Amino acid sequence: MAVSEAPEHIPIPSLLPWQTEQWQRLGTQWRAGRCPHALLISGQPGLGKRAFAEAFSALVLCEQPREGQACGSCKDCHLWQAGSHPDFLRVEPEKEGGPLKVEQIRQLGDFVSRTSGRGGARLVWLAPAEAMNINAANALLKNLEEPAASVIFLLVSDSPAGLLPTIRSRCQSVVFPPPSEEMALQWLRASDLEEDSATRALALAGGAPLLAAQLADPKCEEIRERFLQELVALAQGSARAVTAAGRWEAPPEPTDLGQLIQFWQQWVAQMARVRSCDATGDAQVMALLQRFSGAGRASLRTLFGFYDHLLQARMGLASGANPNRRLLLEELMIRWARLFG
Repeated sequence: MAVSEAPEHIPIPSLLPWQTEQWQRLGTQWRAGRCPHALLISGQPGLGKRAFAEAFSALVLCEQPREGQACGSCKDCHLWQAGSHPDFLRVEPEKEGGPLKVEQIRQLGDFVSRTSGRGGARLVWLAPAEAMNINAANALLKNLEEPAASVIFLLVSDSPAGLLPTIRSRCQSVVFPPPSEEMALQWLRASDLEEDSATRALALAGGAPLLAAQLADPKCEEIRERFLQELVALAQGSARAVTAAGRWEAPPEPTDLGQLIQFWQQWVAQMARVRSCDATGDAQVMALLQRFSGAGRASLRTLFGFYDHLLQARMGLASGANPNRRLLLEELMIRWARLFG
């Protein structure tokens, strides 16, 4: 079957502090025998959705749950941890950032039609759901429209709007909003991050703590600062958009293009916030605003319009449509430079 190979040993994930409400709701449904046959677990990147879906699958398969979670010591838990549980199927793109292919989805039929190997529920863990193209999505829809007994689909998505409405309508939605700033900063401080570093990384991550922890890595911060300097140079007219796009279409690890565009969104959002509230912001944001043309509501409309272009670009990258990254960046950088012309 054309699915991703599981690692040799998967630890059962621990719940994160901001996942308690969703976990209790699903756990109550499962214990009452009312768990839907399909769950759409969604929210922005960096909130631990995949780990949540894995923890829930381990709970459903566990022989003797303890305190509402998988025990980690029964035979089913050991099989799940070893990546060899006969009633658990993980479906992912064959390469990172690639699409989920129709062949992968069609072959789910063999799994959902056979008898349970351990006498319980069977689970299909599928992520990122928005990576399905239209043919793959239609193939999945057939499984959702005629669900097999005791099969649960766990669809994980950063961009649920990229899914067919007919798929969304057949799933119970489990939405993860960002936690409160206080909760997120408390979790980041417990990870030994300094207050200033944690606060700035959390702002850039759009309030997502796991992404913030990644962004606070010195190497990631260095790349981010280099990218910001590139944008400043474009705003100053000392760099050319076409040349800059060539430098950044394949960012150095541990960042990726979607992440860089997310940083860009956060800087634009800060610019709009400072302009609308007549407030003081980050020194680099203030320097950009000094060169930004326009004033009043018209300038805010311009900023929000560009923010929408960035959002569409991120959605295109996340959809698995495989846009031309060089042309995508060129267009965004040309539009950006024009904001300061």
